[in-house]
Amino acid sequence: MIETLNEKFVNTWVLLRELPELISGAKGEMPSLVATKMQQHYTDSVDILALTPDAEVIMHQPESALPYRNQSQAYLTVLKHSVAAFEGRRTRVGKRSKLDGNPISLGTALMEVLHVYGASSTDTPDDTVVKIDTTPFESGGILHIEIQVGAGEAVGTFELFHDDTELPSTEGTDAALDGAWDVSPGSIGHIFHNFRRGRCFKLVATGADDQKANAFLARVSVVSHY
Repeated sequence: MIETLNEKFVNTWVLLRELPELISGAKGEMPSLVATKMQQHYTDSVDILALTPDAEVIMHQPESALPYRNQSQAYLTVLKHSVAAFEGRRTRVGKRSKLDGNPISLGTALMEVLHVYGASSTDTPDDTVVKIDTTPFESGGILHIEIQVGAGEAVGTFELFHDDTELPSTEGTDAALDGAWDVSPGSIGHIFHNFRRGRCFKLVATGADDQKANAFLARVSVVSHY
């Protein structure tokens, strides 16, 4: 892995608290562009990104979503895929790559759902429940849910439950497996959940104010434990 990093990449660490200064241009135009891309793709405390020399994002892999069994090998895999993607891009002279909008990661995309939480005309509980089926992943994996909250007024809370769990009727009941709480309008929340065998889950979205509604887009993927 070290050989691949040294030969194919320029490596650096950037702390989250340093991004505003870099984005402002304190270190120059290119560091500002790179820092902006890092902020746009931020998901968790440790994010791994590979970018081209002109700051196009080739690979984005949250460290939290690396398989537990062999993280080093998984990391090396996404690095090699990044190199292959970049070298393939260079051969397509005059054609713009679409990698920046769909960066490489280890996850297998399961579903993408646009939904609404909060006040609605139907006023039924199922309006804010998204069912997620991971049964094809028999040996388990890491479930990653990226949640983009809309521009409405309502702050959103998103909690993950087993499909057969009865939802709590009162606030403060800690029955959720994992969650993203108090996600502000226009922001992105992330849920990472490690499961040992494939099964069904449900994602429940609620608003901080019952009188206000908002939309959200949930992108669901799984990194298999291989």
